[in-house]
Amino acid sequence: MRIKRNKSKRPLINQENLSIENIKSQLNHTSDLKEREIHSDGQIYNILYINSLVDQEILESKIIKPLIKMENNDILNELYSQEIRTSKSIKIAINGLLDGYCLLIKKGMNNEGFLLKTTASIDRQVSEPAVEKTILGAKVGFVESLDKNTYLLRTLTKSPDFTVREFTLGSSTTTNVSLIYLEHVADSEIIKKVEERIKSITLNSIRLEGDIQDCIEDHTITPFPQLFLTERPDKASANLKDGRVALIIDGSPSVIILPATFMTFFQTPDDYTTRWWLGSFFRLIRLFSYIIALILPALYIAFVSFHYESIPLELVYSLQSSLSYVPFQPFIELMIMQLSLELLREASIRLPPSVATTFGIVGGLVVGTAMVEAGIVSYGGLIVVALTSVSSFVQPNIEMSSSIRVLGFPLMLLAATFGFFGIVIGVLCVLIHLSRLTSFGQPYFAPFVPLNMKDFKDTIIRVPSWMMYKQPKDSPHFKQEKQSRKWKIDESEGPY
Repeated sequence: MRIKRNKSKRPLINQENLSIENIKSQLNHTSDLKEREIHSDGQIYNILYINSLVDQEILESKIIKPLIKMENNDILNELYSQEIRTSKSIKIAINGLLDGYCLLIKKGMNNEGFLLKTTASIDRQVSEPAVEKTILGAKVGFVESLDKNTYLLRTLTKSPDFTVREFTLGSSTTTNVSLIYLEHVADSEIIKKVEERIKSITLNSIRLEGDIQDCIEDHTITPFPQLFLTERPDKASANLKDGRVALIIDGSPSVIILPATFMTFFQTPDDYTTRWWLGSFFRLIRLFSYIIALILPALYIAFVSFHYESIPLELVYSLQSSLSYVPFQPFIELMIMQLSLELLREASIRLPPSVATTFGIVGGLVVGTAMVEAGIVSYGGLIVVALTSVSSFVQPNIEMSSSIRVLGFPLMLLAATFGFFGIVIGVLCVLIHLSRLTSFGQPYFAPFVPLNMKDFKDTIIRVPSWMMYKQPKDSPHFKQEKQSRKWKIDESEGPY
């Protein structure tokens, strides 16, 4: 529900006048806007700051005390702030105050002020990611601070090509966003597109990363995510080295990686910390589980409704005895089970962690058993829904896992209407849709469409790192990567 806005107009403000009165008026005379007057070497300075956003200790020790002892009025050399910048616009000054800076103005001079960084730090400490856990990978996750997240990325990507571009989004409430990429690795056309789309955002406020996703993604009507969200610095750093771009939003513990492809959502850091054939096996398991979770309910409906002859005779008798007590068609039966599962899943998310696990297990067992005993669903339907649920949990990315929840229902409807033919039509529509999707102009279903055999080295399976050759052939690093196992040829005549 939208709240009716107050349409009273603010008084017009001279953008060149940095007077205290104009700033207070623009900030609605808020009570936590404080003003202090400092006398130093025959000069009078006014310090303006928002009390709830600044660190009082930094303000006193790094700004006020040096200012009082200053003898030559050389502000840039005498003050010890982490960052000092001049401001000649009241808009820049107000944005600085809202970011936790203090504004220093010499009394009688309303054409220039100094913004000094005194931001209070109440961010949580770096900890293990809550969702994207790994067995052997790093136990470090992003936090809600833009500066800390940039630090985590830079420490893992120690390169002179590491480039940061800063943007401020929102007209009524501002949010700082950083665009990060490797200069000579990322595609300049993609960087240009990202910058253009970010600058075109005219929302009043940015609440979460979803607001930015809605404004910059290529296609809005699709169940498949075109931007990759991660809370792991090692995964974000690896994507930067592959030529992708990262978006860090102040206040969000997730970083947006773009452009993304379909196969990007099935890769995890564990694939690269174990031996290549183990990583390939785990990735194949994830792909297989995605297919199972997508089409298994539809296959069950098609088998029991249209194609009994395809099932072994012993299994037919078992299914018939179970279905004979159910008053609903298989489609209605699975719809009831799937919706019940969605309700349990949503309820467990809202509960405290100590209760959610117990509730999910007990709730699933109690509800499933009660439905079977009451004759609402059959044992076969319960097994199919359970397998579908387990397969969806195998997916390492929540957004890609959610696409199964959306696409499963129309596939079930097609199976209930046309049998196997309906499933084939549904799967073909999904594949055609994937082939038409793009992410910042890049094919979403690459390297399958368009087909590029060279890029299969890190998609369905993962080949050894020395065989990937991720650098372009004209890069000076290409020959270095290619010769990573040259020692094998020098030491023996065994296989390379």
